[in-house]
Amino acid sequence: MTSVYESLLSDYPDKGVIGKPEIRDTEAQIIDKLKTLTDHFRNAKTTGKPIFVLIGAGVSTGSKLPDFRGKQGVWTLQAEGKHAEGVDFQVARPGVSHKSILALHKAGYIKTIITQNVDGLDRKVGIPVEDLVEVHGNLFLEVCQSCFREYVRDEIVMSVGLNPTGRNCEGNSKTGRPCRGKLRDATLDWDTEISETHLDKIKKAWKQTSHLLCVGTSLEIIPMGSLPLDAKTRGIKTTTINYQETAHEKMVETAIHADVKLVLYSLCNALGVEVDLGDDLPDDVPVPLKI
Repeated sequence: MTSVYESLLSDYPDKGVIGKPEIRDTEAQIIDKLKTLTDHFRNAKTTGKPIFVLIGAGVSTGSKLPDFRGKQGVWTLQAEGKHAEGVDFQVARPGVSHKSILALHKAGYIKTIITQNVDGLDRKVGIPVEDLVEVHGNLFLEVCQSCFREYVRDEIVMSVGLNPTGRNCEGNSKTGRPCRGKLRDATLDWDTEISETHLDKIKKAWKQTSHLLCVGTSLEIIPMGSLPLDAKTRGIKTTTINYQETAHEKMVETAIHADVKLVLYSLCNALGVEVDLGDDLPDDVPVPLKI
């Protein structure tokens, strides 16, 4: 049911540029760019200013979920009268990219992680909720409108737009007091505003970071697509990892055009960070590039 999310959204024609040609860096180019990125990560650890990360749909393609603007993306194929292929959201599992990001977080190289994905895989892999900004929401999450208790469901909450789901809260998990507040979904529709809580987390992250890393996103949808511009005004450099040219290609320091999981896994290897891959991966483990 890879089209469930799309079917829940309101009709909105302005989805940005889709179907851009893919760019493939040579191995030598990837290694050269990775050296620069590795230096930023080492500097972040030395200075105590962790990397600020923005995640897009390209991170979940390894989990067999289609992206939106890629060659086989949902919106690209939709424009051609076709349907994207992929697994059901409910059976999708975190892949090498998710686990590499988690490993870098555990090692202290990165802290705040903004995800534009609503598939819930960033929570599922184990990224701490306090450091995760699910800026567009989570299809598996319900939130109490009174006490803000969160409920992570096994099945998709078939609603978007922060609307009541018809269920009631079981009580405040911190105080133990009865609540019975109304539950709502936690996923934005096109015209739903980003929560102030999320925006406050992002403002705080800017004060703590030394570098912005945008992974698997074309940066077409604002306001998150404008983060490289925000970084520039703060004197912070940006690295992007995406097959297609991003919306801010000309102004970022480094644009890596390569497989997301190859770059992230190679980065972990170069930094000596062990990635706990487990035994239930949905994708193959790449051979890390030697930097």
